[in-house]
Amino acid sequence: MDISYAARVMRVSFISELKLVTRYVSIPGMLGFNIAVPFFFVLSSWIVANIVTGPSGYSAYFTSLTGMTDYLAFVTIGFAFNTFIFSTAFGGAHAIRGEQEQGTAELVFLTPSNKIAWLMGKMFGNQVFGIFGFAVLLGSGFFLFGYRPQASPDIAAASVAIVLSIAAMAALGFVLAGICFFAKREEELSQVLWPTFTFFCGLAFPVQILPSWGQTIAYLIPLTYGVDATRRALILGVGLADLVMIQDLLMLLVQVFVLLPLGLLVFSRLEREARRTGVLGTY
Repeated sequence: MDISYAARVMRVSFISELKLVTRYVSIPGMLGFNIAVPFFFVLSSWIVANIVTGPSGYSAYFTSLTGMTDYLAFVTIGFAFNTFIFSTAFGGAHAIRGEQEQGTAELVFLTPSNKIAWLMGKMFGNQVFGIFGFAVLLGSGFFLFGYRPQASPDIAAASVAIVLSIAAMAALGFVLAGICFFAKREEELSQVLWPTFTFFCGLAFPVQILPSWGQTIAYLIPLTYGVDATRRALILGVGLADLVMIQDLLMLLVQVFVLLPLGLLVFSRLEREARRTGVLGTY
C-alpha cells in the first residue's frame, strides 16, 4: 500500500467532511448539537444527585467505590464522552449513508482510492467537533454546576486515555460502517448502541454496582477503561505512573491492537460483499 497516497486520500476526505458539515450547519451550531444531549443528561444527574445526597452532595458509598467525592464531576466527564461515541462509532456509518442518500456511494467506492483512508478521514472530521464538544461540556460543568477536581488534573494522562479510547472505538466504527452498506439505517443502529454504551460503560454510575454479568459486558467495551482513566486523570490528578491508570491504558492498548485490525477486516469484507451483490448505492 502506498502510504503517502493513502495519507493524501485521508487528508482530502478529512477536509471534505469539515466543509460538508460547516456548509449546512454553522460551527457554533455543530458544537451546540454535540453538547446539547450530554448537557441535559448532566443537568438531570445534577438534580438527582441533589435529591439523593442533599445539600452536602456527598455519598459515602459512591466515594468508597470510586475514590471521588463529587458525583457531578464524575458524571460530567462520563457524559462528555458521548461526543466521542457519536463521532467515532457512528461517524463512518453516517458518512456512508450520506453518500448513499446523495447518490454518490458507487462513484466513491468504485474509484481506485484507498477506502479505509477515505473512511478514516470522514471519521476524523467528525472527531474535531467531538473534541471541542468534550472541552465545552467540561467547561459548562465547571462554570454552571460547580464541577471541581479533587487534585490538579493530569492532562497528559487524560489525553493518552482519550486517544486510545478513540482508536479502540474506531474499530466499532468500521464495523458499523460496513453494516450500513446493507442495513441502510444508521440512525437505528445508533439509537440501540448509544444507550447500551451509556449503561454498560459507567457514564452515569460506577460499573461496580452492575451485576456480575453486566460488569463482564462493561469490561469488554473499550469505552469503560477510557472513561475511568480520564476521570482518574482529570478529577483525582492521577498520572501515568499510577498502577490502576497503567492497567486501564494497557487494556485499551490491547483492545486497539486486537479490535482495530478486526474492525478493518470486517469492513473490507462487507464492502466486497456489497460490491458483489450490487447494494453499494441502493437507497
